Amino acid sequence: MKELAEDFKSIAKKDRNLFWWMTIDFLLSLWLFLIPLFNLNTGRSQPWLVYSDVNGGYDKRDWWYLFAFSIVAFTLGVGHILLAARLYTKKGKDIARLFLAISTIIIIIGIAILLNLLGEG
Repeated sequence: MKELAEDFKSIAKKDRNLFWWMTIDFLLSLWLFLIPLFNLNTGRSQPWLVYSDVNGGYDKRDWWYLFAFSIVAFTLGVGHILLAARLYTKKGKDIARLFLAISTIIIIIGIAILLNLLGEG
């Protein structure tokens, strides 16, 4: 844990660009986490959530299914930040930046899918 804190300190001092990528990745994953909290109506037990080619359209699921998606996405975002900090010290800043750019793209795609499922996209 101390090594990870030292990694973040060195990133904040030496490489501001990578630190901003980490901040953007964290804020996007936080947004992805908060979207269901503010948009789901738990009184509505089965909103339209999952697209299925088998049924030929959207399928109804319980509201917590979508909330679980956001928890996984937030964990993915934070995990990618931690992995990027480790990559920075072990492999270099270019690999860490590439990793965070790919993570940011994945989170943006997740936000687009989530907003589309909620009918806002």
